[in-house]
Formats: sequence, structure tokens, C-alpha cells
Amino acid sequence: MEFTFPQYPEPTPIDAQRSWTATFESYDQRNDDVYYVVTIHEAGREVARFIVQLWPQWANDDWSAPGFAEYLRQDIHKVAVTGKSNTSYIGKLV
Repeated sequence: MEFTFPQYPEPTPIDAQRSWTATFESYDQRNDDVYYVVTIHEAGREVARFIVQLWPQWANDDWSAPGFAEYLRQDIHKVAVTGKSNTSYIGKLV
């Protein structure tokens, strides 16, 4: 069975002016790293885009478990609020 990583197209608030959305970019199976392109929006306009690297070790081998998408959202949010990438990987941003 093929797994599909969740997308986060609905804006998630950072503060009163800013929000983020995220699109799955890639999965590095060898290192168990998941990459998302995060877009920061301010007043309805895109103001930044960057890659977020996640390590879903909390999921073990069961990525179909209830709550997986929400845990990923929380991990993305922790980086998105900083407004900058947590990796040197640039993926499809180039």
C-alpha cells in the first residue's frame, strides 16, 4: 500500500497578520526525513517560501495512525513560526 503525505493548503495562523501553508516536497527514506515547502502569507500575500525538514520518529513505522497528519502539522508549525528553514536542503525551491 502506498502512503500519501498530507498537504496543508488551508492557512494556519502564526499571529494576527501571518499564516502558513505547506506542500509535501519529498521523503528521504534512507534518513527518514520528510520535507515540506512552507509558504508564509501576510495580509493575504505570499511573503516567504522555504523548506522544512521533519523527522517523524514519534510515528515509528505506522504513518497511517490517527493523528499522524496533526503531529506533522505541529512539527511544521514549530518551524514556520520562525520564518526560516531548518535545513540547508533547497529541493524544488530552485
